[in-house]
Amino acid sequence: ALQPQRMLSALSCCALSFSIQRSIDGVLSTRLPSRLPQPVAAASIAFEITSVRGDDASLDRAARFFVEGFWAASTTTDTGGALTDRDRDQLAALQRDDMIARYGETVGARRLRSSLFVAEDPSSGAIAGCVGVEMALVDPSRGRVLSRAQSEKLFSDELNSMGARERGTYRKMSAAELTEALFPEYKCLALLANLAVAPAARGSGLGRRLCARCDEAADDWELPAIMLQVELANAPARKLYEAAGYGAVFADEGASALRV
Repeated sequence: ALQPQRMLSALSCCALSFSIQRSIDGVLSTRLPSRLPQPVAAASIAFEITSVRGDDASLDRAARFFVEGFWAASTTTDTGGALTDRDRDQLAALQRDDMIARYGETVGARRLRSSLFVAEDPSSGAIAGCVGVEMALVDPSRGRVLSRAQSEKLFSDELNSMGARERGTYRKMSAAELTEALFPEYKCLALLANLAVAPAARGSGLGRRLCARCDEAADDWELPAIMLQVELANAPARKLYEAAGYGAVFADEGASALRV
């Protein structure tokens, strides 16, 4: 199978949108990344990357790591010394809620799948990195990304308005096919988010390995593209994504970025 293309969308004081996509109605054309394995530094090979369960305890642990690996060790601002314990607890609660919304377990089947990957040091069990990937409905013309809840409601409302026979014609369609059939103004893409690598593991190739796991998920889900959003000012992250094959799709000059 062809690997999905990557797209990057930038956020913030100016935001880029990077992505790799095969072709979204001619919106952009970027190279298809090679399937050849990428070399990584020996320091990253020991880390074990697994998909974590979407239960509250697992997501709380990942959220607390994200606060330390992303907010307290920012690559755009020096916030490490400014974060109090209260700051950390508040950020962890916000991050946990976001991860539950994106990757949490739900009652009943869902159409839009998601995964949260965590890299651990097998000797200590400590988290060294994390990243999430989810199916998302995207308006390519505006770069608008619907939340998981918004997307699921869109599908449910439309399908529930149909009779049983008509609804049955869509039952075996993939999420991408269903989106194309019911909501042609949107594209069903993979969305990479919540990437963080502990300072001690940076430069080891772990970030690339985490991104590669998201590529594999998008490929398994038969999605045509994978995209992410990044602050224009975050040069280290942009360098990582560009090296992984992502290309800029659009920039949002009016986007705002959270600062702590």
